[in-house]
Amino acid sequence: MILKNYQQIAVNRVQDFFKLLDSKKAMYASLTPELKSQLPDYLTVAYGSDPVLATFPDRPRNGAGQLYPRVCIKMPTGGGKTLVAIETIRSYQNLLAKRQTGLVVWITHREQIYRQTIENLQNKSHVYRQLLDQCSGNKTLILEKGRPIRQQDVSENLVVLMLMIQSAGRDTNKMFEDSGGYTDFFPAENRFDLHAELIKQVPNLDKTNPDLFTHTQVKTSLGNVIRTLYPLIIVDELHTMYTDRAKGTLDGLNPSAIVGLSETPKAGMNILVSVTGRQLNEEGMVKLDLHLIAPQHNADWQAMLVSIKSKRDSLETTALEYEKNTGIYIRPIALIQVERTGREQRGTGFVHSEDVRESLVSLGVPKHEIAVKSSSLDEIRQEKLLSKESEIRYIITKEALKEGWDCSFAYLLGVIPNAHSNTGMTQLVGRILRQPYAKKTGVADLDESYVYFSNGQTQDVLSQVHRGFSDEGLSDILSGVKTELRAGQPENPTKTVKIKSDLLNEYYHSLFLPVWLIKNGSGYRHLVYEIDISPKLDWSGFDIAKWIENIKPSLSNSQRPEEILIGLGTDTTRTAEEVTSASLDVHYLTRRITDVVNNAFLASEMASRFVTQLLKEVEQKLLNTNAGYIASLLVRELEKSKRDQEKKIFDSLMESGALKLTVTDEPYGFRMPENDAVTNQFPTSYRHNLYEDIEIGSLNSLEQRVVGIVDNNTHVLWWARNKAKRGWYAIQGWQKGKIRPDFIVAKKTEDNKLEFVYIIESKGEQLVGNANSVYKDEVLTAMTSLNGSIETVQPQSATYQLNDRFEFELVPQGEEERRIRTKLG
Repeated sequence: MILKNYQQIAVNRVQDFFKLLDSKKAMYASLTPELKSQLPDYLTVAYGSDPVLATFPDRPRNGAGQLYPRVCIKMPTGGGKTLVAIETIRSYQNLLAKRQTGLVVWITHREQIYRQTIENLQNKSHVYRQLLDQCSGNKTLILEKGRPIRQQDVSENLVVLMLMIQSAGRDTNKMFEDSGGYTDFFPAENRFDLHAELIKQVPNLDKTNPDLFTHTQVKTSLGNVIRTLYPLIIVDELHTMYTDRAKGTLDGLNPSAIVGLSETPKAGMNILVSVTGRQLNEEGMVKLDLHLIAPQHNADWQAMLVSIKSKRDSLETTALEYEKNTGIYIRPIALIQVERTGREQRGTGFVHSEDVRESLVSLGVPKHEIAVKSSSLDEIRQEKLLSKESEIRYIITKEALKEGWDCSFAYLLGVIPNAHSNTGMTQLVGRILRQPYAKKTGVADLDESYVYFSNGQTQDVLSQVHRGFSDEGLSDILSGVKTELRAGQPENPTKTVKIKSDLLNEYYHSLFLPVWLIKNGSGYRHLVYEIDISPKLDWSGFDIAKWIENIKPSLSNSQRPEEILIGLGTDTTRTAEEVTSASLDVHYLTRRITDVVNNAFLASEMASRFVTQLLKEVEQKLLNTNAGYIASLLVRELEKSKRDQEKKIFDSLMESGALKLTVTDEPYGFRMPENDAVTNQFPTSYRHNLYEDIEIGSLNSLEQRVVGIVDNNTHVLWWARNKAKRGWYAIQGWQKGKIRPDFIVAKKTEDNKLEFVYIIESKGEQLVGNANSVYKDEVLTAMTSLNGSIETVQPQSATYQLNDRFEFELVPQGEEERRIRTKLG
């Protein structure tokens, strides 16, 4: 196989490294004992002889106390790390070990990567296996933990043992326990002298504890086999195994050398080879440019799907034409990231995988071309996605594809979750970057990738994409990201705007907003839900017996829904077969209760108590038939209890004087940020906005309506669009999530003095009346009621008096003009 230029450079560097180690090892062996006593070991000599190696900070010792080399090959995602790892094994065997046999341990940290690697290594027609067979003289064994290993296997073959890092930890599995599968590596049980000699040679072997009747013996475990063979260890994603504990685990396997691979090495690693993203791009390994396409209307994910389908269909037409001309098959795939995938999470106000599936079908996508990949549902597990036999063109996921998944036919990523709080998007970006067959087609559309988003600001998405590139080791080619509007024109770059200088100078005191603070001795600290509310929730008073009595009349012995038949006959309805339901047991109920109490141990205890009581009152069959119904009623009752308790705890903190609504400066108070970042095609024409410009594209239709009403009011001193991100205004109430109001408006008096500050949370008509809106309304109303008793803590040496007059209001759609006019006059 012909290596890419950068891969050959990497392999050459690895070979030079092993050649140097070999020469210094031979030189060290030839020294007299007197000279050896002056030099600690051959590796120190080798590191000191090379200016680059001399700077290596990582000098580990294995469990036998020997210094050994641990180096890292830095290579971006999609660069062919596995191929370089194979070449590393070949170089080690030929140049340092100088043999065709022995043991190599290959360690990964994720199941997906593990399975992909072992599948390729076991496949004798795959190039990876063929390269290993060349090295071993066609005597290669690929083994997993649990398979017996004989001494003859290692002495006559090159054995590659695949392990997960979790399997190498002594306190997590049985790898270090006695087993009958490894006995011929160790002395016979009655040869205590040989056991003692082996322990002397390899001091960190696990052994039995002697007593009056037995001698110390070495355990016949896989872990001990590895230790006695001093293997080369290949570590994929080394940066994930570079904690003190993980490094200790690796050291304890007695490696003769460790070569790790990583896109993003950690500080302190010995970087032997560093491959850049630019090198990958020059070799045609990645799909660049990457196009970032912004939505026409924020939060309209259905419109985004229409655009993605149109683009994917266009790419497939191009791919079919390309196949006709070249014989090379490409089937473009779109990845769609949703907010929820769980079976019971649909209908909770978030976009679910099944919502997207149904929407795609309604757009004309055949059902068999759509698959869901989640932690609980894996519809691509058996798919060979690169095969012509596969028909998958859309994969819906939340985060299940973010690491260890590799399909170079993935061209498009559609992001539905809000970019600001979307932690999974960063790694999903990397899933669409690999070029099919690691070679450019020469057709622009098939050599580039595409990210669509439906919710959030372009700058937030762009920063996530940039972070994704950095996490994949591609930070040096960030210029290959092109941001576009839906129509395809480039967007203007983000600019920083400041608070208008006249407002900053004359009305500085108006920029401070109230926050809930806890009295902490003579000082303050923020109200924290996990500290001040959650630990005080008490579930012991829940009257399960009374609750069961209330629901018993509604339990049914059968659940037979009506089934509608659409056909040629006149009989269009009938009773369906009895529904198969989940069993109402402790495990099932624990999963449901955990969503409310956020503590798996407490949920399990509660579930056990509830099930015990239910079985006293209701027979098991009836419980199973109504399992989902009972669980949903119970969860609803617990949620109600939780909400009531949270409010009571909050109120008691206020009544005791421990909790205060307070206006003050940093570090505990809040002041409007002095800078904002906006991305506009054209400057806005608003008059009273606090900042020099506002990003109009981030406003939905209701928010634009609010802005129009506020900006045209002559009593407005200034207004600002609050952002749902760190550093902007957030209110911690009695429930866990923070409230982030949409607008802050400063009202002035007739003589241009600050009268009060008005905080607005606008709500679309579809959200008015839901539990979240009701909660926010309650919090904002409570804060308004404190006018006149809001505590102000004046900053030291301030020349102004802090404002203590505020109005908070949730403004529903349809009421915006009346309410805002009433408040502002």
